[in-house]
Amino acid sequence: MIKTAVIAVLVFSAALPARAERLWLVIGASDPSAAALARKTKTLALDTPDSLVVQTSDCGDKKNFYAWVAEAATSPEAAHAALRRVRTAARDAYVKRCDTQPGTLLALRITAVDASIADVPETAVNWQENDRISTVRPLPDGRAIVIARYFAKVKDDPLEGRRERVILAESSDKRRVLEENCPSPGRVAMRHGRVAFHCVREEAADNLIHNVVVFDTTGEKLAEIKRCRNPKWLNELVIECEEESVGPDGQLKLRTIRSSPLPPLPSATSSHQAP
Repeated sequence: MIKTAVIAVLVFSAALPARAERLWLVIGASDPSAAALARKTKTLALDTPDSLVVQTSDCGDKKNFYAWVAEAATSPEAAHAALRRVRTAARDAYVKRCDTQPGTLLALRITAVDASIADVPETAVNWQENDRISTVRPLPDGRAIVIARYFAKVKDDPLEGRRERVILAESSDKRRVLEENCPSPGRVAMRHGRVAFHCVREEAADNLIHNVVVFDTTGEKLAEIKRCRNPKWLNELVIECEEESVGPDGQLKLRTIRSSPLPPLPSATSSHQAP
């Protein structure tokens, strides 16, 4: 009876959300538009390389806007000391108390709007607001996949410079870039800490063609499966995905295939276990 009660308590505790981290944000500017804020704070960002853009929803606010944060301080004293410095460049700067929500970009100290977004030409026709905003996808083991969206100044680029960097993040100081540019990254499949997802790699007769990329628990690439999408783990070593081919009529055809066996898991099983 006692053992059952202890197990129940442990299960319940594991299901509880992590406690919010309290921060004091030194905000130099804000705007409901990511594009407008990036342009407004371009000079400020150059002078403050450790700054970041925060969505106030990361603080639990119901009304969301974008804030350029010069410093995310862990005490009100540190925040007000920083505020005096920031006001030399941003006269209307202020301090906002923030109970950082777990699993957010702010919790990972990753900017919601990359500084390069300020350089997107106003004449660009295919850029939407969502193309300017980075996002986070929590994983079942407590880590997260971050899709960091940024602008690359490339002449005659068919994507008008739109880029998406995929990052595996364990904490604010432990993260690794998996793919520097992964257009339209797909849903992440995870097993024993290994992750797989697809990226757009080419276009054939108006069809987007993908590759599946697979990484181990540390972020080392294990495999890249060409012309395949929507990976699923069949078992610990084999992935199933939809092979893509385009016929003479330009129609996309899909066929389920299995990957070659991946390298075996380490003998000491990783702590990053699938649920």
